[in-house]
Amino acid sequence: MVPYFPHMETQHTLEVPRLSWQGIFDSAGTPRAAGAIAFGEALCGIGFAVISGAPFRQDLLDTNYALMQEVFALGVDRLKDTCSHPEIGFQRGYMPTRTEVGIRCGGEPDDKEVMAFGSYHNVEVPDVPHYLQAAEAYYSACQDVGYSLMHALAVYLDPEGNEHDYLLELFRRADGTRIDDSHMRHIRYPSSAKRMACEHTDSNMLSLLPAARGKGLEVRSTTGEWIAVETEPGDLVVNAGDMLNFISGGRILSTLHRVENRFQQSEGFRHSMPFFFHPDHRQELHILQSCMLEPADRRMFAHERITGYHLLYELLRLYQVIPDDLPVDQWEASMEHLKQHGF
Repeated sequence: MVPYFPHMETQHTLEVPRLSWQGIFDSAGTPRAAGAIAFGEALCGIGFAVISGAPFRQDLLDTNYALMQEVFALGVDRLKDTCSHPEIGFQRGYMPTRTEVGIRCGGEPDDKEVMAFGSYHNVEVPDVPHYLQAAEAYYSACQDVGYSLMHALAVYLDPEGNEHDYLLELFRRADGTRIDDSHMRHIRYPSSAKRMACEHTDSNMLSLLPAARGKGLEVRSTTGEWIAVETEPGDLVVNAGDMLNFISGGRILSTLHRVENRFQQSEGFRHSMPFFFHPDHRQELHILQSCMLEPADRRMFAHERITGYHLLYELLRLYQVIPDDLPVDQWEASMEHLKQHGF
């Protein structure tokens, strides 16, 4: 399902391409032709880009970091009792450490705690009353940034504009109504852990990660070498996921990445808040006609068409977050029930 490269421990000195928001978009928020090409080429080359000047309010980022620390400080037992939903694969609320299995790391679970959010029916944390409001405000800001970046990729992937509407309406209706099924996480990694997150690809279209509080993110190049992602305060790390790889016929790379702890400490934590920009999961994904001109890369999925729900289901089974014998139609029904009715 995902590209495989022989295991290598070399950390390369190459850098992930660095771009600026102002170089990709004009003052009205319209993609610049040259900027869209630069962004698209970065994702084709390594699947990642670091963007400076993205329109996030620093006070919103700071508030989210501060409140997530309060939440995780409540402790595992309190969070499991009040905020955990394993019956939906921890797609909302609290996920305890060592739950997600690192399938490329000998089946060893990742050493991280997660609070998960989506477009609907998020979980309140009674002990931290303003937490959900701040998290949802950050989520909304990420939706806007993700939509703008998908607009730039539409210009790059489909220069004739034949399928711009299809691509953008996976996320918003023509009247601007948001319909994406995105996913956001607040994550805490212990500073004592050697490996915080096993190498993996993301299942979604685009992932957004404001410069994390602590280093450790590494990307595997097409030659199998690990590249440390260097960021400065205010930077945004963007990477392509499996869905974008699929609709581009393999032209854009969904790249293996991991979080390594090369500076182990006995105390403290690393915090991050990645946003995973998903389309409406009920809609069917297909390879863009403009990308059919090139040989389709089938390393990721053998399907010609696949819904977002089906793709997410396959990934969650792969990472052993949901039972292997759970039928796909039952999984889709449970997620639709969550969307319509809540827990």
